[in-house]
Amino acid sequence: MKYLFIMLISLFCSNLSLFAQADSTSSARPRNVFDIEKNSFIFPHVWKPGILKAAVGLSSTKFPLDYIESALRIPIIDISATIGLSKGFDLSANITSVYIANQLRVGVHWNRQGKIFSTKIGYDSGFIFGALTQFGFDNRTSAWSHYPNASIGFKVKDIAITLKSEVSVITYINTTAGGVKVTELKDFLNGGSVGIYVEQRLWANHVLIVGGRDNYVKYYYPIWASFSAFDRNYHNIELFIGLIIK
Repeated sequence: MKYLFIMLISLFCSNLSLFAQADSTSSARPRNVFDIEKNSFIFPHVWKPGILKAAVGLSSTKFPLDYIESALRIPIIDISATIGLSKGFDLSANITSVYIANQLRVGVHWNRQGKIFSTKIGYDSGFIFGALTQFGFDNRTSAWSHYPNASIGFKVKDIAITLKSEVSVITYINTTAGGVKVTELKDFLNGGSVGIYVEQRLWANHVLIVGGRDNYVKYYYPIWASFSAFDRNYHNIELFIGLIIK
């Protein structure tokens, strides 16, 4: 009986030791902390290979008065997706649309993360297409564009701020009205753009994107149907709001 009592006491003490070790392990286990860098979309960061993120947004742009002689502002639908590749690269696709004017962009980028600032360089190619067949019109356009680009960003707690610039080069434009060729241009420097974007956590891992961009270009595709004959650059300001959905 004495030996049985000693065995029970020993077993009880060993169980207490195991419970104490389990509690110590669980308390030492790191919690799932939100990281704006990993959950951002525009902010330069090294993507894990195979990781896919998507974002949807809406841009609002006001056209120069020389184009349409009115303070018209229209919404532009913006849908983007990016997948991580190896060695800091990523592959992205983007489509923007105002129904009569659309652009599909595909690009490859290389990201480098730093302690204070992170950077990204890339090259996008875009195909522009549109048609205006309402109100008795039969106008159509197509164009090829190219966008060397660079971004720099930094983060503060749950907020990431990115400054992005790009150069716009047009290699071909073809515009017709009623089947008659109106415009055909090739190989010219179209201008460039500078934008700033802020990504902030809303709740859980959901991130809101707010930004603005100044497109200082000759050919601004959303208003191709105005058939502008001005050979100069104009400021086309875009305001953007979006949500990362994946």
